[in-house]
Amino acid sequence: MVYDKEILYIISLLDDPDQYVQDALFRQLQNIGRPALEQLEGVVRESGEEKYPGTGRMLAALRQELKFNALKEWIDKPGDDLLTGLCLVQDILTGDAGIQDLQEILMDCVNEISVEMRDDQTVMEKVKLLNHVFFHRLCFKTIDPMFSSPGNTFIHHAFQKREGSPIAIGIIYLLLAYHSGVQIRGRVFKGGFLPAVIDISGNVLFYVNVYKNGLLFPHTELESFLEDLNLQIPPESFREARPEDLAQIYAETLYYSYSMREDNTESEKLNKLEKILSFFGRESSLLIEIDDDEEDD
Repeated sequence: MVYDKEILYIISLLDDPDQYVQDALFRQLQNIGRPALEQLEGVVRESGEEKYPGTGRMLAALRQELKFNALKEWIDKPGDDLLTGLCLVQDILTGDAGIQDLQEILMDCVNEISVEMRDDQTVMEKVKLLNHVFFHRLCFKTIDPMFSSPGNTFIHHAFQKREGSPIAIGIIYLLLAYHSGVQIRGRVFKGGFLPAVIDISGNVLFYVNVYKNGLLFPHTELESFLEDLNLQIPPESFREARPEDLAQIYAETLYYSYSMREDNTESEKLNKLEKILSFFGRESSLLIEIDDDEEDD
């Protein structure tokens, strides 16, 4: 492989212990873009990382930055592709959420529903079919309601194990509904989101409780539902969930789970999640303000 003189010069400096130098080299390589990444990969492939340890470290940093950039681009233009956004968040954290594998699992689940779907079925018949297949045939279930383990929210784990935190299962439920053509969309609020059955005009007919195998309840019961969850949220604050809203809630849930760990060993992941959340540029979705009267009791 033929290397640019500029790249060869940079490689000669990548083992410099001065952080100022490393930061300057990182910015320079960023400006060069993907050709710089490809040439650094060629050096490691041909000579081995042992000979150029600094090159390996810089490669890891550049790859990570590419992942962050990909997520920023998705947030700017998410379209309807929620699964890609979730995988981009997960890939930054763990590097093991393959979008193609998850798309295959998703479509296998969708096919289980679509094969029994008919054009003459009403909205509610399609909802009941979705609930039967999702909760009883595919056997998706919620675990870890207190979000004590980040792994229970990982979207790829939830798909593979067919169990996960309420956030993960709720998102998967919405994905299956959307791709199956069932009129269920997410409704976000200050504290999370709920799947909602909607009519052709987008009005909410029923909300869906994924904690209870898809139990439907009308808008009139929403306030009592929130009270059961100890959430003091005006029902009128609900709005339609966009893909970036759900991706933000996903990242916030993971941040909460990692921050609750007592061993304090996940500072790197917390730093990554703080950077991820800064890209959304919006107020936290999961921050619940404590009522003053309750605090005084």
